[in-house]
Amino acid sequence: MRNLKLSFSKQKLIQKSKDVILNLESSPLFVNANTIMAYWSMDDEVFTHDFAQRWFKEKTILLPVIDGNNLLIKQFTGSENMKPDKRFGIPEPQGEIFSNTKDIELIIVPGVAFDRAKNRLGRGKAFYDRLLKNTSCPKAGICFDFQLFDQIPVDEHDIAMDIIVSENEIIN
Repeated sequence: MRNLKLSFSKQKLIQKSKDVILNLESSPLFVNANTIMAYWSMDDEVFTHDFAQRWFKEKTILLPVIDGNNLLIKQFTGSENMKPDKRFGIPEPQGEIFSNTKDIELIIVPGVAFDRAKNRLGRGKAFYDRLLKNTSCPKAGICFDFQLFDQIPVDEHDIAMDIIVSENEIIN
């Protein structure tokens, strides 16, 4: 998967991301949600920077913050209020921890790969699996078409998605 992602330029992945995000934004899960946890994308993920910037004044947009082996949640208040984390260099929002996960109405989740049974393959550190097991809201995995398979390996601790969104498919 890593080599496949590297075969696309950053600009091409950003272009593909626009279609993924448009499909996500047209889904009832997104339209009806006011408090959404997303992520600040790395170069090889569906690009979410514009998404967060576009929506944070209309909806509460939350982003993960790495804390040891866990993810904390903080509210996104604009890219000017972000600082790179020390471990991976991913910009993270500053400010108070958002602790009421019951208020989250949708979680947008990245992944290395997904399958049509709505399983997700992460990067192997289980950051998201530890966070997602304590939430009850819908989980939307977003990916490029080339990251979507008929079947991927699944472990007992892996948390399945409620919907998978790519450029050309929405799997409910």
